[in-house]
Amino acid sequence: MSHKVLVLGAGAAGLSAAFAAKNSGADVVLVSAGAGASSLGGGAVDDVPWEERVRAARTLGSPIELHAISLEVQSFSDALGIWDLPDQAPPPFVATVAGRLRPARGRDKGLLDLGALRGKRVLLPRTPRAGWDADAIAATLSDDPLARRAGLRFEAFDAPVLRFADEARISDGDLAARHDDPARIGWLAERLREAIGAETRLRDGEPASAVLLGSWLGARAASAAELSARVGVPVGEALVGVGSAAGLRFDAAQKRLLDALGVQRIRDRAVSLVHDGARFLLTRSHDTARIAADAVVIAMGGVAGGGIVYEPPEHGAGEDLPPRGRVPFALSIDAPVALALGRGPLDVVASMQGPELDQTAWPRDAAPSALEAVGVHAPGGRAAPGLFVAGDALAGRPRTLLEAVTSGLRAGRAAASA
Repeated sequence: MSHKVLVLGAGAAGLSAAFAAKNSGADVVLVSAGAGASSLGGGAVDDVPWEERVRAARTLGSPIELHAISLEVQSFSDALGIWDLPDQAPPPFVATVAGRLRPARGRDKGLLDLGALRGKRVLLPRTPRAGWDADAIAATLSDDPLARRAGLRFEAFDAPVLRFADEARISDGDLAARHDDPARIGWLAERLREAIGAETRLRDGEPASAVLLGSWLGARAASAAELSARVGVPVGEALVGVGSAAGLRFDAAQKRLLDALGVQRIRDRAVSLVHDGARFLLTRSHDTARIAADAVVIAMGGVAGGGIVYEPPEHGAGEDLPPRGRVPFALSIDAPVALALGRGPLDVVASMQGPELDQTAWPRDAAPSALEAVGVHAPGGRAAPGLFVAGDALAGRPRTLLEAVTSGLRAGRAAASA
């Protein structure tokens, strides 16, 4: 019989774990009920929190540097097909709709890379969409310290990027899906070329170097490269918060990769995981048949993704006091694991309301918040023999996309040989 690996979670950590386990010769079954934190990301691909990268460069008085990417991470990225991970400086810089310019180790290919546009002029089209105020975003971006240092200028201009009346109201995802149509990209390219030409004439011939759009350029795959080629200048998206087109593109790429790998995907919610002395057995919410596996990778996310839940004693109090004290967080399924807060153990709290979240739920200086640090205690990714943890479910690891991929690859390899 082949060695069977069960992966819980289909985000970046679970997907990379399945990739590594399958490439190591294991039979892989992936169980996931739906979208997680990876599907909600904005498209920045970080290895460390970007604020740390900026602080380090400021302290050292040196340019922002790129850390090397392992061959295995690069191989996974190539297979996924939606990220750009440059191997030399300058690092990608992405603009946010909140008016910040920030570095990243990589980016979704739909996002506009401003890292190589030093001293250039970037245009933002005015459009009547809620959440996209081109004049305000351009003014705030132009005043950003990193933009000033790079000599970048952001300016709003008039360009008809919406084709139908309802596009002023539909979600970013729905508008992005319309740009999966090549004919729509051709229409948009013509409108942008015309608008850029008119704007250049108004500026006495000063050319624009790039166009920054909202999160609208494709739901199945990024169309920014094709659009840029047709327009004649780089065109790409700004980084948004939750619910971006980049998240939709990750979901589409995830499905393509799982199909290419031949990984069995079960859409269900995990309930409990036990070990009967020989194999792991998973109980699910919608099917009474248990799944047996030789090894398991838990990659269900942290607090943001729903893998770790906030569960202070008062949640079990009913109409009276809780029966006993307990730790204030729990894994969202029953499993033979222990939780930790960073590198330290997670203790029983004295208050039935749990810890003081107004004191611990926010990062302080360089220290992450409790909500970012809590997770499964699994040194090196191993929680117990045959049981591995990856991604945001791990205690005390950075909550970044490449950290999730790296830990997922490690857990998948280990599970395949456990």
